[in-house]
Amino acid sequence: MNRFFYDSFQQYLSTKGVKKVNFMLKSNETLSRRILEEKVIEQIHIINEVHKVSCGFNGYLRKRINNHTCKLIEDDKIQLKKLRRSLEKIKDNGPIDRVEEIVLERGDKILARGEKVIDTIMDNGYMELVERSMDNVEICLTNVDFDNLGKGETIEIVNFDDIAYNMVEMDCYYFLVKLKRKGFKVNFNRCIDEFCELEGLGKNSKIFIRALLSYPYEFIKIYEKYKKNKKNWNEEEYIRRLLNGIKEDEISLI
Repeated sequence: MNRFFYDSFQQYLSTKGVKKVNFMLKSNETLSRRILEEKVIEQIHIINEVHKVSCGFNGYLRKRINNHTCKLIEDDKIQLKKLRRSLEKIKDNGPIDRVEEIVLERGDKILARGEKVIDTIMDNGYMELVERSMDNVEICLTNVDFDNLGKGETIEIVNFDDIAYNMVEMDCYYFLVKLKRKGFKVNFNRCIDEFCELEGLGKNSKIFIRALLSYPYEFIKIYEKYKKNKKNWNEEEYIRRLLNGIKEDEISLI
C-alpha cells in the first residue's frame, strides 16, 4: 500500500472532501427540546463521518498530531489523588475559609463519585478499548461542537488544531459534556447509544462514555483554580462557582 506525504492532517482531510471554513453559520431560532435533540443526533452522525475519513490514516505528516490516548483518564486519576490529599489536610488542620468549609462538607462525596467513575471504567474493558483504538489508528477531531463542525454539501471544519490520536469514544464525550455544562436537556443515553451503533462499538464503550459524563469535573476544576490562585476571584466568587459546579456535576449516568 502506498503511503503519501502531507503537510498536515488538515491537508489530508481536504483530499477526502473535508472543507476548511472560517466560521459556522448560526440559526437564531429558539430550539425546543425535541428539535435540539434531533440536531444533537445529526451532529453525532457528522462526527461518525469524520471518523470514517480520519481513522486508519497511514500517511506521513510534516506537522505531526498529538497522541492523547489515555490522557484524560490519567489526568483524572492525578486530580483525585490531589483532592484526597487536600481533603485530608483540611480535616487535620481545619478549614481556613468558607471555600475549604465547602470542600470539607462536600469533598468526600465528590471524591467517592470520581473514584467510582474511574473504577467503573477500569472494570469494564478499558484496556481493551485502548488496544482497539491503537490498532485501528483512531483519530479524534476533539472540538466537535456545533461551532467547529458541520455539514453542507460536504463536511466543514473551522479549526483543525485539536486533532489527536485518541479513542473515538472521546469525541462523543467531548460533544456531550459541553452540552451538559451548558445545561442543555437531552437524552444522553439515547445519544450515546446512537453514537456507539454508528461506530460499531459495544457495551463497554457505552459504559465508558456514561462514566466520563458522570465525573465531577466542574467542582474539581474550580477548586484547583482556588488552590493555584489562578483567577483574580474573591472568596464569594469562588464559593458561587463551586456551588454552581456542584449543580452542573449532579447528573450521573452510572
